[in-house]
Amino acid sequence: MASSLALLVKILGYIAYMAPAAGTTDSCTKLDLDFIVLEGDPLMAQIEDDIRQDLSVVGINVNTRFLEKAAFNTAMQQGDFSLCFTETWGPPYDPQSFATGWFRPNNEAHYPAMQQMEPPMTIQKMEALVTEVLSEETPLARQNKWTEILQEMHRQAISNPMWSRRVPAIWNRRLSGYLPGPQQYDYPMHTFSAQTGSKTITVAPGAQTGLFVTTGPMDPHSYRPNELFANNWVYEGLVEYGAGGSIQPS
Repeated sequence: MASSLALLVKILGYIAYMAPAAGTTDSCTKLDLDFIVLEGDPLMAQIEDDIRQDLSVVGINVNTRFLEKAAFNTAMQQGDFSLCFTETWGPPYDPQSFATGWFRPNNEAHYPAMQQMEPPMTIQKMEALVTEVLSEETPLARQNKWTEILQEMHRQAISNPMWSRRVPAIWNRRLSGYLPGPQQYDYPMHTFSAQTGSKTITVAPGAQTGLFVTTGPMDPHSYRPNELFANNWVYEGLVEYGAGGSIQPS
């Protein structure tokens, strides 16, 4: 699963989704690939450049489109690509949310990429497997079914982890004791201590849409699970995610 990328604290994973290539022939005399890359991301541009150069050595031509966010999302959701680069879902997504999201049209790159799975597997068969495991009550049988599903997705090579990067935390020297949270957007402010000066501090946390500005409605349907840091500042939770995805008391 994509969440296996997040093995280190505060690691942000990236993944490549692959759809059938345009111009593919049985003779393999020519292959054209369409890459879509989010415009303005220098790291993605470097990765794309390296892959494109490697493929050119074996005669594969790459047409790359650098797209702004809205156009990139549209192309990704509609399957207008051979390969696209995007963030993983990452923890703390459970396998149920992760897998059921594969079958939502106009959601993520999985849906269009799975339209032409290698036989005998099809997206319809995979959806049936996921639906079945969700109602399985026996732990061993449930584990076996999830193993079958994830091994098949691995065999299909629809998504591949490619690189990761750290999310830094920077604070004033008058503060101490801060321990970065184990999730991508996780700011345990209660670990801070003010050694000198005011006990009031200004925080500029990052979130999925960039620099955090407002909490918004604070309901779980508007937030991604790894953006619930604002809720933790207001509500007293009973449990929280720890290192490695462990569940521990808040």
